Amino acid sequence: MADTTYDPPPLRKVRKTGEPYKRLPRTEKLLQELAALPINELAERAKNHNRKSPDYVPSEVLVHRLRLTRQHNSEVGFGQLFEILEDRVRRVCPRKDITISGGIGEIGALADLQENVLERFTMLILQDRQSYEERLDIFEVVFDRAVAKLRASAGRKVYGKNKPLTPLEYDETGDVPSEVEESLDRYSPPNMTPEETATYRFQLRAAIDKLPENERRILDMQEAGIQDQAKAPGDPSISKILGCTDKTVRNRRKSAFKTIREALGIEVEK
Repeated sequence: MADTTYDPPPLRKVRKTGEPYKRLPRTEKLLQELAALPINELAERAKNHNRKSPDYVPSEVLVHRLRLTRQHNSEVGFGQLFEILEDRVRRVCPRKDITISGGIGEIGALADLQENVLERFTMLILQDRQSYEERLDIFEVVFDRAVAKLRASAGRKVYGKNKPLTPLEYDETGDVPSEVEESLDRYSPPNMTPEETATYRFQLRAAIDKLPENERRILDMQEAGIQDQAKAPGDPSISKILGCTDKTVRNRRKSAFKTIREALGIEVEK
């Protein structure tokens, strides 16, 4: 039975027509029904990915409950729900490495749109933790479409004015490549709270994005699994793509790590 003692507050974002954003009736009903459910139990139930299951918890509900953790200053609750929503974003936006024209045939810079979308979603979540972020309201209305919109926006940023070329990989599991995780672990301080981890992840990517293009591309290609030197004739390599020597690649990477270390105020292993 619905917990009628909880009345979900209205969303604040207004459409161009002047009409305020509204949650779907089913979402409002579930918010009332699940209002008294502790976050740890909600998180456990939300691990069910079968959308046809009667116990499935829609992502719109999870976003609302995650936003409420700010009022209760609950880092544990935030961490539990953010981890699940992070997985939901990956499932809606599977990993897709793409190439964009870069001067040597069809070999160019690589980008992982999934990671870009996740960073944008994380930024909205973190901004909402500080003060109400109206741009997050759409995720309480139509989560999947909101993620798709982020993906389209990220795609325009990645592609720029260049025409996207042949996809390199499409991972239906949505797993983050090991190269990305290893890069993040290299910079990550120990014993961080879930919120600090999310904040740090965003700050790290922001620091990488501010690097000079010739340094940033080296890290992006490294995360995408491109080697400094080609292991076999015809294989892509960072030095070949950038048209420079292996020594230049190493020096630029070293400079990039130094810049990131200074930006984040931590020691970074080369």
